[in-house]
Amino acid sequence: MSDLNLFAGDLITHGTFLFEETPEYKVWITRDGDKLVITTEYNDDLIKALLDQNQKEANAFSATGSHGDLVKVASIPTGLYYDWQRQGITQDPVAMARRLNDSDYSKFRTNSWSL
Repeated sequence: MSDLNLFAGDLITHGTFLFEETPEYKVWITRDGDKLVITTEYNDDLIKALLDQNQKEANAFSATGSHGDLVKVASIPTGLYYDWQRQGITQDPVAMARRLNDSDYSKFRTNSWSL
């Protein structure tokens, strides 16, 4: 039996192919010379549904109502969460609060409270 050492680039000789597909996302791998480029494409319909749900929850939220110790403040798309995780934002409560309080990310909020 001979030793066989293969790399991903040996198996993908050229072009682009669909590596993984779920209802939430698709992962494409593209061979670009000696490099492999991995692209993740998220389902826009699911992101739109999440933003619509966030808006419904924000509209129904009553700041003066009775609340427990745990109050939902946001829902963010999975891909964005993993991007923030790579940046170290999810592990830093101050950075996470700053991000969620930023008006650029207001569509992820489910209430009007500041963190």
